[in-house]
Amino acid sequence: MRSFLRKDLLVFWRDRKEVLISLLAPILLIVVLNFAFSDLFGEDAETLDIDLGIVMEDDESLGLEQFTETVSEMDLSEVEKGAMIEQASTISPSGLMTSFFSDPELSGWITTKQISEQDAKEQVANGELDAFVKIPEGFTNDVLRKIMLDQSAETALVLQIEEQSTESDTIHSIISNYLDTLNFQFALQGVTDGELIEHILPEGGREVVDGAESFGISQYFTVAMSFLFALFIASTVAMKTTTEKRERVFNRIILTNTNPISFLMGKTISTFCFAWLQLMIVFSVCHLLLDVFEGKSMAFWIGVIVIITFFSLAVAGLSAVFTTFTLNLNNTDAANGAFNLVIMLLAAVGGNLFPIHGLPEWLQKIGEWTPNGLSLSVFMQWTQFGDLQTLMIPMVKLFVFFIGCLLIGIFLFPRRGRA
Repeated sequence: MRSFLRKDLLVFWRDRKEVLISLLAPILLIVVLNFAFSDLFGEDAETLDIDLGIVMEDDESLGLEQFTETVSEMDLSEVEKGAMIEQASTISPSGLMTSFFSDPELSGWITTKQISEQDAKEQVANGELDAFVKIPEGFTNDVLRKIMLDQSAETALVLQIEEQSTESDTIHSIISNYLDTLNFQFALQGVTDGELIEHILPEGGREVVDGAESFGISQYFTVAMSFLFALFIASTVAMKTTTEKRERVFNRIILTNTNPISFLMGKTISTFCFAWLQLMIVFSVCHLLLDVFEGKSMAFWIGVIVIITFFSLAVAGLSAVFTTFTLNLNNTDAANGAFNLVIMLLAAVGGNLFPIHGLPEWLQKIGEWTPNGLSLSVFMQWTQFGDLQTLMIPMVKLFVFFIGCLLIGIFLFPRRGRA
């Protein structure tokens, strides 16, 4: 088996183009993705600075007078009319909107100023304002009639932007969420004996779990892309068998009365070596270039080596299956296509192409049982918590996957009589 291992190592090493691609492609892709998404997800991403104009055309006192006249004409008792008008006087729809944008949580990154509609349109057009909100005439009266009398509203807030951008989308989302919250609070009046519930402003923030470190987008790209390209090594090594089939190398091995399983083990062990070296080099280079795992201890890196080792074993087991199918199939192009399809499915379900949190729960469960998905998950846990217990069971699962694939490869391997 030592001769077969040496042969496979030399065959792969002599294909310098393949070696460079397997090393440089993941590094280049990781660097590009980190720079491309750093402004969106990076810790040094720029804070939003939004300039918003407020065009106030509504006269709140006039709106309250109009609502009072509407209530006075209704067929209600004087006590009911007085209570309704008194309650309406405590509500300031336009004031709620202006005070919302003056909230300290928003004033740090949203700058507002009251301005005329004509000036607002000009400043939005020339880029001085990101957008403006117009509170139209009759807004107070319409809102009061809607929430107190359940009558249809004829006016609406107007948000005007010049072109869609991150700032404009953020403003639209903030206003929509705030109005939804107000509508919900006002709707509660119907089940609280008419008592007005104090409106609750939408809040945001970041929840931090004690004892857990963050797993950033740069770390995700590094781990996910490294594991993805390691999977392709299984296919690459297996397809080297095509040349050996064409040149009757496998037949000559059988004629020399050598155990054919040694041929399969040579492929398997060489795949482990290639995958392990590739992952170690990619992780090291990306850390040096991007400082992905800044300030990590030696214990952390020992855990990383353990994860890489067992994942490389899983890749080697996958290579054993691929090699066996390559020897059994006559159409090598079909075999290569099938191998790449399997790898891409594993990558999609395992979270190497995109985070799987948006997928259905049952699909997430399947992804956690793939070798790449399991390795990515345990890598995240190890980075966040550094708990040795998180490594035990996943590493056992990866080893069982390797043994299972190896047994399948041996069982389906061409026998002497079929060669």
